[in-house]
Amino acid sequence: MTEPTTLKQPKLREGFQPPEAPTPPLEPPQSAPPQQPLPSQLKSEPPAMEPPLSEYDQVRRDIATNADTWPITVQLLYRPIRNDKGEEINSLTFREPRASEINKIGNPTRMLWDGEIIIEERKMTYIMGALCGVLPPLLEAMDPRDWNSCALRLRKFFLPDLRAW
Repeated sequence: MTEPTTLKQPKLREGFQPPEAPTPPLEPPQSAPPQQPLPSQLKSEPPAMEPPLSEYDQVRRDIATNADTWPITVQLLYRPIRNDKGEEINSLTFREPRASEINKIGNPTRMLWDGEIIIEERKMTYIMGALCGVLPPLLEAMDPRDWNSCALRLRKFFLPDLRAW
């Protein structure tokens, strides 16, 4: 008996399919939800530039952002004083100064040619009295450290703003 001769089929290499393998039916692709792009895929856009401000507008914006709010309250840390009614007070609340105080009393500060600022004590005491409503003779009973705290807090409002020059 002889064996029937069959054609030798070549051995398939890994990953190849035999030619008789059924082809899968073609299906339409399923719609997947949109995904966020990766950071490397994003286009970076430069930030929108604001138009440049004039020097005058820049100064006005700086003043508005750095302005003190009124009234200003300064705590008397070392010794309380008495007000016009004889009540003991531990803080002084100053209203915003006006040019009328300078016209009546005088400017309590001076700037020397080298930039040094001089506070004229008598005028500052009278200005402080006008702004807080306590009589100047009663303010003279303040501790010197409290007086200086008040004077230094108020001095910048009586000096010129050099940005306007």
